[in-house]
Amino acid sequence: MAHKLKAWLVKNNLTPDPTDFAGMVESFGSVAAEGLIDELVNDGMELKRETVLDVVTRYNRKCIDMALRGYNVNTGLVHLHATIKGVFHNKTWNPETNLLHVSVSQGAELRKAVAATTVEIMGEHADPIALFGITDMSNGKIDGTVTRGFNAEVKGTYIKIAGEDAACGVYLRNLETDNDFKFPASNIALNEPSRLLLLVPPTLTEGTYELRVVTQYTVSSKPLKQPRTVTLAVNVQVV
Repeated sequence: MAHKLKAWLVKNNLTPDPTDFAGMVESFGSVAAEGLIDELVNDGMELKRETVLDVVTRYNRKCIDMALRGYNVNTGLVHLHATIKGVFHNKTWNPETNLLHVSVSQGAELRKAVAATTVEIMGEHADPIALFGITDMSNGKIDGTVTRGFNAEVKGTYIKIAGEDAACGVYLRNLETDNDFKFPASNIALNEPSRLLLLVPPTLTEGTYELRVVTQYTVSSKPLKQPRTVTLAVNVQVV
């Protein structure tokens, strides 16, 4: 089945060229396992919702189990394989310098679907605030993965955290627990209109998150009366 993504053009303030635009996918929010199962039910699936949720949960656990036993796991949708990072001193494992990481890459089914997807440009976005992407500064990846204990760079426009409203800040919402983590000011190393540099706490729970920025920033000397919120179009995977 061919898909169509809707996207907006936003001015790219990272270059001096006034005709330079970036594409921003029109986001319809986030969806977790239970939401996906609800969609299957709406599509006419005859299996019980509880049965499917149990199977999906067991399947995910088995994927994790096999990957962490040293197997290269190919689900068709994604590939999983474990890697070890860091320098070994004295030939021993040191959690201070060594990190176990599971890499995730596109599988054949996902690559095929991406290749068949078209993009509909809806015009220039009226709201200047936008998030373009996030980069894991520990390895340079731009697939939405961030590593605990390392910096992550967020790029966008009008995303500087400013204003007196208590809601202003950078948040990660755990899509499994629905709990919000708000980055302390001390974890925001750079706070610029087009760039945020965030220190991901080493104690943050691994999982899938939604990143959003809430700010009253504007180019004028007066902040906005009400905060604006922008959400990153892709989910963030904390590892």
